Amino acid sequence: MSEEGLFEDELLQDDAVELKVEESEPIEEIAPEPEAEPVPEPEPEPEPEKPKKKKRVISEETKARLRENLKKGRETSLANRKKKAKLKQIEKEEKQAVEDEKIFENLKRKLKPKELEDENAKLRAELAELKAAREEKKKVVIKEPEPVKQAEPEPVKETPKKPVRKVMTARQRRDMMRGL
Repeated sequence: MSEEGLFEDELLQDDAVELKVEESEPIEEIAPEPEAEPVPEPEPEPEPEKPKKKKRVISEETKARLRENLKKGRETSLANRKKKAKLKQIEKEEKQAVEDEKIFENLKRKLKPKELEDENAKLRAELAELKAAREEKKKVVIKEPEPVKQAEPEPVKETPKKPVRKVMTARQRRDMMRGL
């Protein structure tokens, strides 16, 4: 048997017991309660129709004055819109100028090493020109012999040469600073 069948059997048995009890006792008939008649809903009263307003009669002078006011209002509105548009355009241009400046600064930082290389090349060329000019002066001085005096040779003092500092590149400085 299925579960539904079991429950139905139990219900049937319970009903049978109740029937037996009911048979032994006299049954009083209960009269059904009289149902209240539905109260008819009051019909909504129709709303009184509002009388139509008569169209306002405007004189020609009033019409002319209103047209002039409308014309002035439109001119003022147009002037205000143009003013706001001009202010908006100016703000946009200023904003764009600031953005362009940022871009320029960024490019400038990126191109800075190239500028340094160019400047180094110019300085080297200038240094080479100065050395060449110095060599020419020495040649001119050497060509004019001075009378040689025979004097005691002075002892040559050896002066310690100061080491010449080489110009360090940015990479070399970075590598040098890395250990600190």
